[in-house]
Parts: sequence; C-alpha cells; structure tokens
Amino acid sequence: MIIFITGGVRSGKSTFALQVAESKVGKSGVIHYIATSKRSDSEMDERINRHIEERQLRDKNYVTHETSTHIDELMVHFKKGDAVILDCLTGLVTTYFFSSIDKGLELWKEPFFSKQLLERLSNTFVDIQQSGIPFIVVTNELFEDMIPNDVSTIAFMKVMGSVHQKLVSLCNQAYLVEAGIPILKKDVGVG
Repeated sequence: MIIFITGGVRSGKSTFALQVAESKVGKSGVIHYIATSKRSDSEMDERINRHIEERQLRDKNYVTHETSTHIDELMVHFKKGDAVILDCLTGLVTTYFFSSIDKGLELWKEPFFSKQLLERLSNTFVDIQQSGIPFIVVTNELFEDMIPNDVSTIAFMKVMGSVHQKLVSLCNQAYLVEAGIPILKKDVGVG
C-alpha cells in the first residue's frame, strides 16, 4: 500500500507522514525512515541529526536509512508489520536528475533520460505496492509557483510531474498538506 503526501515547504507533510506511519506499523514492527537529503555541510548534518534524535524520542521504533538513490535496494529490510516513510521523493529525483553534473554531463538533456528514470521509479513503486507494506511517500508540491524560465528547471518539473502522476495512479491514498492540515485527495481503501 502506498500513501502519497505532498505539500509546500514547511507545510507539515513530514509530521503528518510520521503520524500515518505510526498508525500503520504493527505492534512489534519497525518504521523505516528513508532520508534522501544529502549531508552537504555542517548545517545539514545538524538538521539531519536533530531529525533522527526527534524520531528516536517517539513511542515507535524507527530505523533511518540515508540514501539518495536506489531505494529499491532497501526492500530486503522491510517485513510485514513494518511501515516505511520516503522523505522525500523530490530529493530522490533531484539526485538522479543532476547526478552527472559534477562530471560535466547533463544527462537530463538526453531524450532517453526522462523515460528511463520514470520507468525505473515506476517499477520500484509497483514492487512496493505489491509488497503490502505501508509505504508513505513525502514529496514537494512544485506546481503552485510561477513557471521558471530556465531549461533545466522546466525539464525537472516535467519529470516530477510525470513521477507524481504515476505514483498517484498507483497509491491507495493521496493527501495535500496545507498549513498542517492534511486534505485527502484520493482514497481507494487502505487496510
């Protein structure tokens, strides 16, 4: 089962994701928290460590997995009774999208890139859906502001739009969180 949660920056979507995961995890289950943010500087290190400490203070058992790619490889850690939070999908796609920039390559410009990325992520989310493990996906709502005029950002937004649409087509529930209020947009039944 997949639960899709989107919203603006600081809208409360991650807090809501924690609440959803805690309501779905079994009595002896683990909540796996997949953090896609990269530790890029000391400020980010402090923020990530603070979030880990905050989760450890909660009443449920959390395990944090820090990875910005290949979330499919984590599937072996999840079992029935567990719940999973991916926070956040935008970070995951950003890493794939700009992964070759440091090598002087802009693979996102290649005609095959978007299709391959969407296919890879779609296959991963189909596998997740079939596992039956509650999988909560947090992502950023990128489509409420003005459309930028630089080519790479427009291409990124198109990829994110496709990924969001594919994921919402697979999910059991979809929420938009605004000012801390989750608004249910899709519900096809969650056990």
